Amino acid sequence: QLFDREFTRTGLEPAPTLAPIFVEMPFHKIMDAVANEEVDAGLIIHESRFTYPSYGLKQVIDLGSWWEKETGLPIPLGGIIAKRSLGESLIRQVDGLLKQSVEYAFSNRTEPMDYIKKHSQELSDDVINQHIDLYVNGFSIDVGDEGGKAVAELISRAEESRIIPKSKLPAFI
Repeated sequence: QLFDREFTRTGLEPAPTLAPIFVEMPFHKIMDAVANEEVDAGLIIHESRFTYPSYGLKQVIDLGSWWEKETGLPIPLGGIIAKRSLGESLIRQVDGLLKQSVEYAFSNRTEPMDYIKKHSQELSDDVINQHIDLYVNGFSIDVGDEGGKAVAELISRAEESRIIPKSKLPAFI
């Protein structure tokens, strides 16, 4: 539904007899694959949202903007997942340590830059800082009620679409 609607919005018409073929690949190879016409389109993430024009690529849809418009909720971009079998005590302990780490990084912004560059697809300080400014925020420390609603909505939609099995367990401990 989204694919057909947004594809048509660009002025391109998908052929009615052709279904999209999805090709999985590491995120850092997507832009080259599209630019080299190995695939027709790609879903880009991370810093690539700032650099895709330099590959000669055009945006079909910004899924973050779509999600916010569609749901009125923040983007449930990523999360730390723990197996329930680890136990609530250990999970809460790890959660606390992760929060401390993010708070430390907020307070000492330049200190982790060498580490970030080592693991980043883009090496430009400007691109890295744009990425951090956009995606590392208060939700990184505590998703709060609104973030919890966004996660619940994502799970609900994934269950309804049969992407994941339905569960009666809460998303958060």
